[in-house]
Amino acid sequence: MQTDVPAPQNIALDFLTDFAHQLGKRDIDLPPFPDVYAKILNALNDPDVPLDQLARMVTAAPDLCVRILLVANSALMNRAGVEITDINVAVTRLGVTAVRNATVSIASKELFDIPRNSPLRQKLDVLRAMSLKTAAYAYALAGRSDQPALRDDAMLTGLLHNVGSFYIITKTEQFPEFANEELCHTWMPGIGSALIDNWGFAEEISKAVDEQNTVEQEHFDPVNLRDILIVSKLLAEMHDSDHHETALQELAWEKTPPLSRLGFTAENIADKVEESADEVQSFISALS
Repeated sequence: MQTDVPAPQNIALDFLTDFAHQLGKRDIDLPPFPDVYAKILNALNDPDVPLDQLARMVTAAPDLCVRILLVANSALMNRAGVEITDINVAVTRLGVTAVRNATVSIASKELFDIPRNSPLRQKLDVLRAMSLKTAAYAYALAGRSDQPALRDDAMLTGLLHNVGSFYIITKTEQFPEFANEELCHTWMPGIGSALIDNWGFAEEISKAVDEQNTVEQEHFDPVNLRDILIVSKLLAEMHDSDHHETALQELAWEKTPPLSRLGFTAENIADKVEESADEVQSFISALS
């Protein structure tokens, strides 16, 4: 007896229809953080956690130890240039929020992964690199803004802003033609926001990720995480551009209010970008 096998195009269509239905209802299969990183993040939620205890927990994740030491020695975090080789010293110097951000960076890389031979692997790697650049610029921008207290959350927002795209790519790995720019642009902010809520991060971070494409939206409150994320994404996109000066000149200033809110003008933007270039590159190298 011959069994009918569904045509590949029908399987793909069913998959996409079901995926769109889940996204539309926000009924998404949200993955938890890997166990070792979840334990560290839970400990970080305790404001009274001793830093020496946190350092011992970090040693259970060798990749995280390496990243924390690299971040602690990066130009963005270690302006004095004194080399740090002890994990206890690194954790103490960085503090809870920086350790949290390093944990999130490593955990999300492990959580959203696909085989190296997948046609989507390069897209995933590009998005990860963009997240690191965005996070570095976000930290630098917040520190130089009139809201410097936002810098740690700004870095985390930059690290997490692409998790919706990571989710889409890993879910559509069987059907790479569906993981296109339009799908990611449309669904990425909402999925990212849902994931961030599910992981228990601050509502302000979730909101900034959800609103990252509302570039033209005006407001008259102080600089917020959405403003910083929007400008950081622009700078990250230009970071490795072969036509850096042209890209700066072609910025749609009137359609991007966060640029002026963060003190950028057509006259000073090139100098401001150059000002933080070494710090940004050092941070990217530390977390890559």
